[in-house]
Amino acid sequence: MIKEFKKSVYFILPILLISLFVTNNVFAQEDEFKESFKTAKDHSLNGEYRQSISIYDEILKNQPNNNSALKMKGLALSNLDEHASALKQFHQALRVNPNDTTTLTAMGVSFGSLGEYQEALVYFNKAKKQDPNSEVIKNYTQYIEEFVLKYPYKPTSKTQGFLNDQGIVPKWVTDITNWWAIAEITDEEFFSSLEYMIEKKMIKVPKEQIVENVNELKMLTSIKSDLELLSNEPSSNRIFFKNVQWLMDNNLINAEIKKTQEDLDYEDFLFNKYLRDIENNMIKERRYIDFPNPSEEVIKKFLRDQNKWNYEQQVTSSSSHFPDPTYQIVNQTYIITYKAFVNEQPQSLPLDHVNTLKNSFQFWEEQELKVKEFNAKMNFEIINEKQDATVWITWVVRNIGEGVLGHAHLGKGVVEVALGDFNCNGKFELYDIKTLETIMTHELGHTVGLPHTNDRKNIMYPSMTPTYAYCIID
Repeated sequence: MIKEFKKSVYFILPILLISLFVTNNVFAQEDEFKESFKTAKDHSLNGEYRQSISIYDEILKNQPNNNSALKMKGLALSNLDEHASALKQFHQALRVNPNDTTTLTAMGVSFGSLGEYQEALVYFNKAKKQDPNSEVIKNYTQYIEEFVLKYPYKPTSKTQGFLNDQGIVPKWVTDITNWWAIAEITDEEFFSSLEYMIEKKMIKVPKEQIVENVNELKMLTSIKSDLELLSNEPSSNRIFFKNVQWLMDNNLINAEIKKTQEDLDYEDFLFNKYLRDIENNMIKERRYIDFPNPSEEVIKKFLRDQNKWNYEQQVTSSSSHFPDPTYQIVNQTYIITYKAFVNEQPQSLPLDHVNTLKNSFQFWEEQELKVKEFNAKMNFEIINEKQDATVWITWVVRNIGEGVLGHAHLGKGVVEVALGDFNCNGKFELYDIKTLETIMTHELGHTVGLPHTNDRKNIMYPSMTPTYAYCIID
């Protein structure tokens, strides 16, 4: 017994040592990858996209299916305007995680940057399904939809796939569907049959043929009604696949489609051909492309006309040069009136901050402050003459200080609000509407004479984390 026990110890000990070695090795590798990602991100923030791509390539040598490395490499390529190459990375990343919101949005941005706006909208809609409340996806979608309305174009056609990608419904599948429609078989039996046929690739849902609004609200009775008249006519086949897609999207059919390497290779072939066709059409058509992210155009035009937008010289001067706000006392309450001159927005700015300024004015007009023994209410009046203004309001791109979101003279004077920064991915990115409104409301608080506060919930708290209108990085 003692000898056997010792043998067991000797046998277990190497296993424990190997296990400890493997575990430590995994942790060391994870730490190494974290450090590599941090270095790559730092390169991107400095605009050094080639250096970040080299790091992602090294990671992908060891982990070819690393979703983060695939999509971040794609984003770096996109920042270099190499959108076809970026799309290939995103295409691979979606194989690893088909529901990754960032990758789906990035696909939309890159297709939009190649002038394929309908395809871009397909991916934005998929991303929206994963994150319905995303302002970034909403902004991209709205921008492209408005552009397509103004400038119609001809999308590049796709090569159809193989097997049943042509959308043919076999006769015996039609029979099973009809049995379900007339209640010859139960829902469970029909769904199980579909799952089996899809998994065995007896039928293949041609996604390219699915019409829009597949996510509409439906009842099974309406699907039965759709499929009751199913025949081998192409239009009926289309209805069949649309309804099958709805059943899959709503988890009534949970078919796990396992693709062979041949399937994956063929998908790559079709996708790469599609990209080549797009690039050829761009040359043939001399296609006019309006990039789906307008941030770059805003900063180009801003810097070109920066003297028109910036109040840098006035900011350095004293607020004493401005007229004092006027006031009157009504029922022991000071009614203080600020005359505001509002500078026009920079050209190409897609977001209307002038209208959100009304919300900032309204916020302060609803507050009641104390002036000596009296209450005080604020009133803002927009005027057209700069020299008569108590406060000048503008949105700027210039650097107003490291990490500074806005600037205002205390009591009266200039109010500046930064439109965006370079902290998302190394390129200038616009803040979203809510961020700009919050900064403007804070700076107007200084205009009415309020200092900073230590209360994090108060609008006068001195810091916030901005959110972006078009930045898609997690």
